[in-house]
Amino acid sequence: MPENTEFIGLGYDQVLLVPGASNVLPYSVTLRTQLSENFELNIPLVSEAFGPETDTRVAPTALNGGLGVVAEQEDLSKQVTSLQQVKETVVDTDKYPNALVDSQNRLRVAAEVWLVDGAETRVAALVNAGADAIFFYLHEALAKNTRDLIKQIRQAYPDLFIAVGVVEDQSIAAALYEAGADTILAGRSVESSLPNDITYPFLTVTMNIADVAAAYDNKSVIAVGGIHYSGDIVKAIAAGADATMVSDLLKGSVLESDGSFKEGDMSIDDAIFQTDGGLRAGMGYTGSQTIESLKLNAKIVQITDNGLRESHPHDVEITKQAPNYAKG
Repeated sequence: MPENTEFIGLGYDQVLLVPGASNVLPYSVTLRTQLSENFELNIPLVSEAFGPETDTRVAPTALNGGLGVVAEQEDLSKQVTSLQQVKETVVDTDKYPNALVDSQNRLRVAAEVWLVDGAETRVAALVNAGADAIFFYLHEALAKNTRDLIKQIRQAYPDLFIAVGVVEDQSIAAALYEAGADTILAGRSVESSLPNDITYPFLTVTMNIADVAAAYDNKSVIAVGGIHYSGDIVKAIAAGADATMVSDLLKGSVLESDGSFKEGDMSIDDAIFQTDGGLRAGMGYTGSQTIESLKLNAKIVQITDNGLRESHPHDVEITKQAPNYAKG
């Protein structure tokens, strides 16, 4: 009989968190998360880069404790300018006491770089402009020259935080960690043979990459894709992620039952506040005082489609949609 190599896994909608005996109150939990020996976030949120139009999210995300990623542009000088504008933002610590700042009280900021020939030139310009982290993206399957480029950049900038993705294969994740990556962006890779739809097993992929990270010291995982509700963030961290990369939640958008998105009208400050609230509630529900304890101790169970429908509010009229939830 031929070997069955079909990948079987679960998405966030196919599982529920198991409640834990707890005296942990949501307001008392700690949302800080360690991504490397010298790099931590005050909340486990990274804003995804989708072209220059998403650069407006970078500063607000950092002001609220997360990490914003400045999008790569064909014109390197424009990306450098966008990054510098964030670094020059004056932080009002009374209004934003949880802001993610560097040793000079400037906002921490990441930059997107595609792993292509000449990427080292872009990295040098961005680091000189003040980038605290580089988020590398693979545009094709991992090759030796790509690994060598990451090694070269790690040697040139030993203290730079380096993330690489998007990766779903454990052996590729291991190779990237060994090349010098601090974190792997876990999700659907560019060469994936798995369907690019709602059936993609984001949760299982996150768990698999987290298993690889656990074999190394000071390595981390950022879950990418499939995260539409604050509850999905809780599940991703319970699956082993140290942080999550989000997009829809920062727009205040909500996922409709037909799979489309309805644009929200909330500020990023309010959207992150709502999302943090959902995360805190999930941590209280599972008895997790810290992100690390949520990773280590939370339990997940698979549910059926009927169970999914029952887990959402039903037989009630929703008069105003929340940004961290969606119609079921």
